[in-house]
Amino acid sequence: MNRIRKLSLALALFCTFPATAHAAPALWQVSDNDSSIWLFGSVHLLPDGIKWRSETFDKILQSADAVYFETDITPEAQMELLGETFKRGMNDIGERLSDSLDAKQTKTLTKAAAKLGMPMASVEAMRPWMASSAITVAAVAQSGYDPASGVDLLLEQEVAKNRQRYFESGSQQIGFLADAPAAEQIGQLIDVAGRVDEIASSIEEMVKAWADGDPEQLATLFLKDLAGYDALAQRLIYDRNKSWIGTIKKLLADNEQDLIVVGTGHLIGDGSVVDLLDDAGFSVKRLQ
Repeated sequence: MNRIRKLSLALALFCTFPATAHAAPALWQVSDNDSSIWLFGSVHLLPDGIKWRSETFDKILQSADAVYFETDITPEAQMELLGETFKRGMNDIGERLSDSLDAKQTKTLTKAAAKLGMPMASVEAMRPWMASSAITVAAVAQSGYDPASGVDLLLEQEVAKNRQRYFESGSQQIGFLADAPAAEQIGQLIDVAGRVDEIASSIEEMVKAWADGDPEQLATLFLKDLAGYDALAQRLIYDRNKSWIGTIKKLLADNEQDLIVVGTGHLIGDGSVVDLLDDAGFSVKRLQ
């Protein structure tokens, strides 16, 4: 294992790998005495032709009162956030990303940009968190993954708007990355840039477990790869898991029958949404 997977998971959450014909990503039913909600882990980029939907999933999607996502990521919503993304992700006029880097780090970044065909002038205009995200997405897209066909985006385009709910605003999600300490942002950026050749192949090993319906194996890989990035994991995964639990408990108390679709990293291992609901005394059943 290497450190690039830690960052790829945190920033890309996740790309995917073709599943076998009989496998399906994990799906859970969480129940109290008189109602149930369902949990499904998503990946945010998909290759052409992948088959990840099952009859069970489609029935739940059709019958659910509402579908909860992390945030609204439809093209319309992203257009509204574009200004804030640039405001928080781009340097001020006259500032360059390399001004915050030493000579060795700048060389690593320049080499990565060249490999991906990214103009260095464009990268220089970015703040470290945005450059990390851009490099990760570019490296994965170069290997055939399509950011426009991720699970979340496909479902948000399919589900009627009046049935959609969100745990967070787009502004909050930008803040999870943009508000990180500068040293942490730079460390992540240089890790990503230094291993740009390995990003796609590294992700495939991890998300094969997702596509094969093996969350236990995925959790083992995920938690091992997050070792050493405690602050990042706490902010992007565990704090958010805890913040969502109150909403989920209320859904069950109000007898809502909702489907929750969030990044699969939030549903695996200790401290996951699944784990927290089990600890809270709800019945948790794996459906697929």
